[in-house]
Amino acid sequence: MRAKNDMRLYQDRLATHLYEHDAALCVIRPGGGKTVTALTAIEELQRDKVIRHALVVAPKRVARVVWPDEIEQWKHTTKLRYTILGGSPLQRELGLTEPCLATRDITIIGLDVAQWLCEQLAKCKLDSRIFDLLVIDEISRLREPTGERAKALAKVADKFKMIWGMSGTLRPNSAQDLFMPARVVTKGKLWGRSFYHWRRERFYTTDYQGYQWAPLPGAEEKINAEIEPYIATVAEGELVQPKPTLIFDKVTLPGNARREYDMMERRLLTGAGEAVIVAANSAVATGKLAQMANGFVYDTARGSQAVALHPAKREWLEDIIENATGPTLLIYEFIEDLRLMQELWPALPYLGQGVTDKVSKLNIERWNLGKLPFMALHPASGGHGLNLQHGGADMAWFAPTWSPEYWEQTIARINRSGQKRQVIVRVCVARDTVDEMKLSRVYGKMTAQEAFEAYLRGRQTRNRAA
Repeated sequence: MRAKNDMRLYQDRLATHLYEHDAALCVIRPGGGKTVTALTAIEELQRDKVIRHALVVAPKRVARVVWPDEIEQWKHTTKLRYTILGGSPLQRELGLTEPCLATRDITIIGLDVAQWLCEQLAKCKLDSRIFDLLVIDEISRLREPTGERAKALAKVADKFKMIWGMSGTLRPNSAQDLFMPARVVTKGKLWGRSFYHWRRERFYTTDYQGYQWAPLPGAEEKINAEIEPYIATVAEGELVQPKPTLIFDKVTLPGNARREYDMMERRLLTGAGEAVIVAANSAVATGKLAQMANGFVYDTARGSQAVALHPAKREWLEDIIENATGPTLLIYEFIEDLRLMQELWPALPYLGQGVTDKVSKLNIERWNLGKLPFMALHPASGGHGLNLQHGGADMAWFAPTWSPEYWEQTIARINRSGQKRQVIVRVCVARDTVDEMKLSRVYGKMTAQEAFEAYLRGRQTRNRAA
């Protein structure tokens, strides 16, 4: 168990900031210890009788694994009484009654049932202890202004005395990502309640369909200045975490697979040219091409059966497994990728869709104890909050991800405070495929549309050369 004086100086400073502010956005880069920072502020607020209770809303796995683990790992937080609100709707509803709330200091609930939670909160009396403090972990998940969870939490925000938003990557894509987190935390006081009105004042459209928006001159500087008083973050030089070593392993599609890929590419993307195409169409097209780059394609005519196309990435994975020098996280994109991993390493444990919370917790514990030579992970399931730095320092991506947020957060599962070795990240990239578009997106810091257009230009160059 760790002592409070084991916390870093910036964690103490940020915990004090949270203690002193009713509305705050706490931004600590992945691996920097934002959970214990929030818990420290909660413990001190309750010690001083400023609040009676804290309601924590977090991504499902973070709620069920990370927050309880952090509470139990620190001497000054282990005395906090908590419960994870789960089970049937009736069980969850009983957990929100005043007698139940009076028996604990923290109630933790998954973001997946946030809409249900907000419906129940609307029934609670305003003097209920549930409304003392709301902590939203990974608040960047609420960045979509049309998202039902974001809208639901925004509606009940006025009921809370204090609201904190915690994040490792507050604006993963653009300045537009800041509106809804700020809308919830400040209860609309900062920029009002209408995203579309706010956007019209600060951005302009760059395409006919209105899908793409860019900031007006000086708008980003103004946005940053307006939100800055609400943000508590780590000063430059306070968080020193060695950068991971990134290795991009290029593989080449064999002849037949190359011809099939090119044929599919022409069929899906012909006519797009230099023009901006509808985002939904590009997502469908590039999704199919991503399958082919990985070595298979789902045949919808056969009930979405996977048809094998080439072994290029399989051979890369075989080398990774055969030459591993330590425990390695294997990052997969499609379920077919996971099946291949389990074929090469039978009974491979994984964290992803279909794994129960109990099994996930056991897998995490075994990994951190160094008992697993390999474990598979999907970025959507392990992209936030999990502490995996004690089990290994090697990570191998079967394919790049589309999401800059998942890219950064997934690597941060092992490249975080407590990691004692240099982190090595290997990424398998199929040459001249959408894998390169993904890299432009997450590593080259391009927008989705910029990456797509760069890929189209590259495709046209290749076609002319051929």
